[in-house]
Amino acid sequence: MKFPTCLALFLLPCTLAAPALHPHTVPPLPDGMPNPDAEQLQQIQHRAHGSLPNSPLPSTISDKGITNLQLIAFNELFEVAFFNELLLNVTLNIPGYMILNKIDRAFAIETLTAILAQEEVHALTANNALKHFNKDPIEPCNYTFPVSTFQDAIALAATFTDVVLGTLQDVIVRFAANKDVELMRVIAATIGNEGEQQGWFRLLQDKIPSESPTLTTTDVNFAFTAVQNFILPGTCPNIKNINLKTFPGLHIVTTPGARTQKILVSFSVKDHNVPGELWLTYINQLNVPVVVPLEVVEVGKEDVVVAKALWPYDEHLLNGLTIAVVTGSGGPFGDVNAVEQATLFGPGLIILN
Repeated sequence: MKFPTCLALFLLPCTLAAPALHPHTVPPLPDGMPNPDAEQLQQIQHRAHGSLPNSPLPSTISDKGITNLQLIAFNELFEVAFFNELLLNVTLNIPGYMILNKIDRAFAIETLTAILAQEEVHALTANNALKHFNKDPIEPCNYTFPVSTFQDAIALAATFTDVVLGTLQDVIVRFAANKDVELMRVIAATIGNEGEQQGWFRLLQDKIPSESPTLTTTDVNFAFTAVQNFILPGTCPNIKNINLKTFPGLHIVTTPGARTQKILVSFSVKDHNVPGELWLTYINQLNVPVVVPLEVVEVGKEDVVVAKALWPYDEHLLNGLTIAVVTGSGGPFGDVNAVEQATLFGPGLIILN
């Protein structure tokens, strides 16, 4: 029995994967998710090495606070699907996922079992909060993943975990700005858990476990867009409840290195009004966004634009996760949220080190 994976339009480390070929839905979510019964919940908590938070929730929440919870549930259900499929493939010794060393294989299964259950707890925490505030919980979609080996899956997990770690920073800021301060502590605790997972993913790629002194921040709208690249269109029952933007995609054609160089990107302008001047804007760590001119090289079939821009690594030490977007303004931008307001295409994800 094989649980197939396939190519999807999403960024692998340093570059964008090819378009989807033959999508397959992943196995059903485990443990009755997103609505486990009492016995299933008990087993989830046992495997997660911890329980659902039971601290009392506030009686009121802002509209943007609701959006934060919806995005978290939306993302966590995707992660549950991903880690469930990965665990099944490793457990069943599917070709590409076979770990020959028995000790390493046993540890990988033990670790993935805990990570899966922890992501289930994260999803249930967000959806239970939505129910507390009399909002519909987010329902899962049908998913597809661009991996066919264990190493590919771990590299992809490291990529989307980087995005999660940046997104939860933005969630905390938005909770604070809208006076939903009682909800900030659970997000900070979740960041710690995701960071622990990320250290293992990086070690498996022969990287040092800590990526950078301050992890790259991002915007909730960029995360919402990125997760949709793993979803089969039209399969999300209540995605329209989430009041966030979805941007048209950006493809990083050239894999940049740890040096200053010119890189190519591409994006389709079909059905989009695009200004005469464009910029490529980079968000890295907690630094002021870097903006460089974008030069159109050619316009091909389906109005796909190939453009060239500087990758200014040496000047800005662009290590770890860099989020690239095409903007209709050259800024200057004070932060990632200002960049989001000017974004036309993106996000593209670049990871170095």
